[in-house]
Amino acid sequence: MFFKNTKISSANNFDFLRFVFARTVVCAHIVVLAQQQRLMWLRPFFDTYIAICGFFVISGFLVTKSFMSSRDTGVYFLKRAKRLLPAYTCVIVLCVLLLSLVSTLPPAAYFTDIRTLKYLLANMTFMNFLHPTLPGVFTHHEVPAVDGALWTIKVEVGFYILLPFVVYFTNKLNSFKRGLAFLVVLYAASVLFRQLFIYLGTQNGNPLLIELSHQLPAFLSYFLSGAILFVCYSFFLRHKQVIFWIALSVFLIERYFDWEVLRPMALACMVVYVAFSFPFLNKFGKYGDVSYGIYIFHFPIVQVLIYLGFYDEHPYAAFFSTLIGVCGVGLLSWHLVEKRFLSRKRRHV
Repeated sequence: MFFKNTKISSANNFDFLRFVFARTVVCAHIVVLAQQQRLMWLRPFFDTYIAICGFFVISGFLVTKSFMSSRDTGVYFLKRAKRLLPAYTCVIVLCVLLLSLVSTLPPAAYFTDIRTLKYLLANMTFMNFLHPTLPGVFTHHEVPAVDGALWTIKVEVGFYILLPFVVYFTNKLNSFKRGLAFLVVLYAASVLFRQLFIYLGTQNGNPLLIELSHQLPAFLSYFLSGAILFVCYSFFLRHKQVIFWIALSVFLIERYFDWEVLRPMALACMVVYVAFSFPFLNKFGKYGDVSYGIYIFHFPIVQVLIYLGFYDEHPYAAFFSTLIGVCGVGLLSWHLVEKRFLSRKRRHV
């Protein structure tokens, strides 16, 4: 049997890593959305792609742990729903209600506009790309989307659905080597999918093909890398120093040459290494896991601040004020919404 329940140390830094990745995405979106020249020099320092891939690695590790510790698939899906849906539903409903205040349409026209209903239905079913805007909202912005960060949630949901099938078919092979080979094939298929659609999209100038290179199959290599490291947790811990330096070398080489073959596994090794090193960071999340709230709420907050001209006069002060503000919103999201749906022992899974 390849996948089996593994005891993982609760003394880890996943809360810290998720916070760093969430903040990276926030910083990058402020720079891109605000379009203030004085902030543009910051853009190379905040790589949203690495941050999002880091999230998927952590998800692969922790969601596999969640699945293997669940007594059945129904319990697993219930745990996933409780972790994901309350805050997700909250941000969508709040955006529909509160952004009526900044719409160019009067309230009656806004709430009866079919586009408002389409936004609500599309986003509640994780089809954000079908209707990313609300009527009369942010129409003069460089990017008019209400919450452009939500596109990753449908990918995450896809991973949740796919994982039980991956575990089932891998374990049916009744051999660790055959199971590992099966996962390597899935990993390679994911890498090939991404590279193929990037190539085709670049050659044809077709944005739809480029968009497909950012969907579930393309990111499966990162999720699987996290899952594999969960399975190989004990081996990884025994050799984590050597594995880290090899992974860092591979990551830097592939990044320099713009390759993405072993980079997902290399990033996964680096992320899990940090997660189980540096004990002084173990209690980072003792006041709450704010990363999810920061991630899903920050985009509309930044958009509203742009609408209000918040970044026009003093962009640096606005930049740091926004970072503080979204952390506060993340805390509120955790304590008022997310935590209420989770049992105490499952709050960090």
